[in-house]
Amino acid sequence: MSLPLAFLADTIRSAWLPPFRGEIYDYAKKLNLQAGYAVKGEFDIATARHIIAPLQAIRRPAVLLVSVMGAIQCLKSIIADLTTCYWSEHDRGDTLWLFEDDGKAKLMAKTRIVPLLTSVPEIAAELRDGQRFDQTTTSIKLPGMQLMVAGLNLGNVQSASWRRVIVDEGWMHGSDGLLSHAIDRTKQYPDTKKILLLGQGGTEDDDADREHKKTRQYELHYACPNCAHLQPFELNRLRPEDFPKDKLRGTYAGISWDTTDLTRPDGRWNFEEVGRTAHHRCYACDHRIEDTPAIRRALNDSYTYLDAGGQVWDPETARGSVGFHWPAEASTRIPFKDLVIRYLSAKTAAAELSYKIPLQMFYQRDRGVPWAEDKETSYRAVTHEPYDVNVEWPEEKFRTLLVDCQRDLAKFYYSAFAIALDGEARELARGQAASFDEIAAIQKLWKIKDQHVFVDCGYEMTKVLRECVQRGHVGTLKHGRQLTKVWLCWRGLKGSGKELFVHEHPRTGAKDLRVFSRRNMYNVNVGSSEHHPRAPWYEWSNLHCKDMLRARRDADPGVAKFRTLPDTLPATDPNSYFAQMRSERRKEEWTPRGKKSRWELVKETRPNHFWDCAAMLIVFMAIAGIIGQPAADDAAEPAEPVGE
Repeated sequence: MSLPLAFLADTIRSAWLPPFRGEIYDYAKKLNLQAGYAVKGEFDIATARHIIAPLQAIRRPAVLLVSVMGAIQCLKSIIADLTTCYWSEHDRGDTLWLFEDDGKAKLMAKTRIVPLLTSVPEIAAELRDGQRFDQTTTSIKLPGMQLMVAGLNLGNVQSASWRRVIVDEGWMHGSDGLLSHAIDRTKQYPDTKKILLLGQGGTEDDDADREHKKTRQYELHYACPNCAHLQPFELNRLRPEDFPKDKLRGTYAGISWDTTDLTRPDGRWNFEEVGRTAHHRCYACDHRIEDTPAIRRALNDSYTYLDAGGQVWDPETARGSVGFHWPAEASTRIPFKDLVIRYLSAKTAAAELSYKIPLQMFYQRDRGVPWAEDKETSYRAVTHEPYDVNVEWPEEKFRTLLVDCQRDLAKFYYSAFAIALDGEARELARGQAASFDEIAAIQKLWKIKDQHVFVDCGYEMTKVLRECVQRGHVGTLKHGRQLTKVWLCWRGLKGSGKELFVHEHPRTGAKDLRVFSRRNMYNVNVGSSEHHPRAPWYEWSNLHCKDMLRARRDADPGVAKFRTLPDTLPATDPNSYFAQMRSERRKEEWTPRGKKSRWELVKETRPNHFWDCAAMLIVFMAIAGIIGQPAADDAAEPAEPVGE
């Protein structure tokens, strides 16, 4: 066959090949990892199931940003490698791949990226047939795609627009602002962009940490080989004094080792002997999870991602920005022994020499989390008394859904509670939502009345209250013998620096002080042609409501029980429920008018969403009359509702 005919035959044949519709990890089966890889040969996703979810997220058009924060040597970078090969063959678009500096970029292009791309026959053929390129270059051109590999610096992030941006180890730039510059390079592609951020932990509140916190975050979980309980690989987790199994109360789950005369002779750790006893302890059953090939394979096969609300990762519903985290145990190639020795050595150095750098490196490199000085701080445990949210609770009097809104109204945090007249509260659900419609679906799932949904309206007040007033129904309410039809809808709550509010009884004129304001009505139609009813909202005392919440959180004697769902993240993770419930501290200072008290963030960027939701629960209990007197002026909270 002549050369022109052969060319035409190849062109026609390729045009008629069916398009690839599988996942990126399915495509990766054709890759043969050689140069630059510690483990060489054909890629097998079955040995690295913790990267399935990130690859699925990258493949989803509705997901625009994927942030991966994890321990070193746990296949973070290979996510970018596999994805770039997939894009180069099946989904082309200009891509900027950034490393910490130009030197690292050139090295990676020469030793790893170019060899991998040229190992794919279909890509190599196009490179050979197209414009010649130097295999040491950092710019590779394919039809419909330019791939530039470069360093993260001003010169590379302040010029051209890119449909896709990959940033590897952005944490190394701290808080210099270059990461946000890189992300901004995709603004010309608002609906088709893809941003991939990869790295270990840096320092709390650095640029990489801030970007990761903006995502809907998922933590890697494994199933206990003995009881199948799903849990993250925790460093340590204290079982509370009300733990269901008496003998486990006050003990720890997580990474562990034996304390014997052999491992701790004469009061000093023998690190090698300690390493030989390294294992994990299941939080639920205390099963000893040994580091054997069979057990590590079983753990790998059980890997599942859960978000802060306990929702399982679902690629079909994912959208926006998502984040994934895993510690070193995620890789079956990293022994428990090495982790225990590094941790115990670092703890010893910090305790005996006040030398914290090894401990900082352990958290950053082996736990894959940003370092903060309070990582090793101990707190009282959150109460987790066992209860079944799906079983009827005879003492339940009210149900409420509390929603904390983010400023852009693109993300919401919620908690649903059942409440008894004695003030005991049981959390029914907790998590994140991406829209008001999702909140409505959660309300319906847990059968919560419209007027018992409370939404934070501290930001975008008009937009929030417009949504609130539209989500309601006409109810017939009874006051004595009189029946009244009223519009019962969601309500707004707005925290206030004011400590107490004056209430006047509508009939007697008697005045008293409460921790919430009289019911306010807001005209949401201003500036529009719409004709919605006015929206109800309240202010509430940030100081006193959080004081009451603190007492319930810490289970002070004589205080009604505050029962919550189990945490799904390690206590050391700032996004965990444990950490968020300690995201603010009470501060007192003297002013010319006397002593002033307030609650303030421990750190400006420390997440406090569920702390705010729990504070709103206190407000609801005050409005309903469980704490103090009910809202006498509120026609939507009568003693005898009818026809709702």
